[in-house]
Amino acid sequence: MSEPREPQNPAQPAGAPTPGTWVLGRVRGIQLTMRFTWLPVAILLAVGFSAVIAQQFPYLSGGWRYFASFAFVVAFTLSVLLHELAHALMALRFKISVTEINLGFFAAGTHIEGERKSPLEEFAISVVGPIASLLVGGLAYAGSRALDEGVAYAVVMQLAVANLIVGVTNLLPGLPLDGGWVLRAAVWKATGNMHTGTIVAAWAGRVIAIAVLAAPVILEEVFDRNPTLIDFVIALAVGFFLWMGSTASLMQARLKQKLPALQVRSLARRAIAVHASTPISEAVRLAAQGQAGAVVVIDGDGKPHALVQEAAVTAVAPNQRPWTTIGEVATRISAGHIIGVNDTGEEILATLRKNPASEYLVLDTHGQVYGVLATADVERAFRRR
Repeated sequence: MSEPREPQNPAQPAGAPTPGTWVLGRVRGIQLTMRFTWLPVAILLAVGFSAVIAQQFPYLSGGWRYFASFAFVVAFTLSVLLHELAHALMALRFKISVTEINLGFFAAGTHIEGERKSPLEEFAISVVGPIASLLVGGLAYAGSRALDEGVAYAVVMQLAVANLIVGVTNLLPGLPLDGGWVLRAAVWKATGNMHTGTIVAAWAGRVIAIAVLAAPVILEEVFDRNPTLIDFVIALAVGFFLWMGSTASLMQARLKQKLPALQVRSLARRAIAVHASTPISEAVRLAAQGQAGAVVVIDGDGKPHALVQEAAVTAVAPNQRPWTTIGEVATRISAGHIIGVNDTGEEILATLRKNPASEYLVLDTHGQVYGVLATADVERAFRRR
């Protein structure tokens, strides 16, 4: 199953590998990573499949059984990679940045930076993954028909079944499954509102999650099959995954509906500009006099080059402030910590994600100091809306 294909966490710098993963390499500039959990799950699957092979081919030695089982696990992992690569390459075709493909058995994901620009892009990027799985499943099935009824046939046939299940399951119309993104594209096209599409697809995902949780009981009532403990465990795990993914998508949609109302111009704190040699006490007095909430340090040419965080000022004892210069507690400004006065929600989050900091220098359209944007103020604005 695929994770929600959304931008990375704003607190995580773009391009950084997902925590808890191995870095495998790069494909077309996309970082390939694998979750640490892959190995124990791979061992469990290999052991389980080896028991199936032992029942079908009792004459086969233990070593060959485990070799065949692990071959299936590796082949299935490669097919998951093909599924995610299909998403990634389609996104690149639309000139949308892809930073990472994160592999895992039950929650692989492609980290696509930025929103799709149209319902068509959303549909194409979403549907191509399940299509890839269905194609792999179909090719594996065709390949199995050319093999004798031996171990190779069993492995290839199991690979076919697994990919067909992945393809069909991911087409279910609810987030975080790929079919949920397809549904979002359809609602987006019909309503003209991307966020409405996300909300509808997220609620559909919740309905599917409840249906999965009820699946063992449905099996018993409809098919007269007594569910086992394993059935309940799988239903609980998959249902929990779907519920959490759809809930995260729902929260993200509601959050993004607030973004257009967030503007740097209204959030920025008024700032005063002082030279590095100014005593802290004098800078504090000037800030209070000018009703400013921030201090910017300028050089001899009047150009800003450092910010003074409130915590750095309060860390200096009041009786030491007349003898400590503002330059001693200032933090130099890097290019990534400058933001435009006309930036709004999406642009603000992009800056916070790529260059995490507690404060950012705000420049007006003429390159002059307008003020300072504090991350804490952005967070408070989110909570109020």
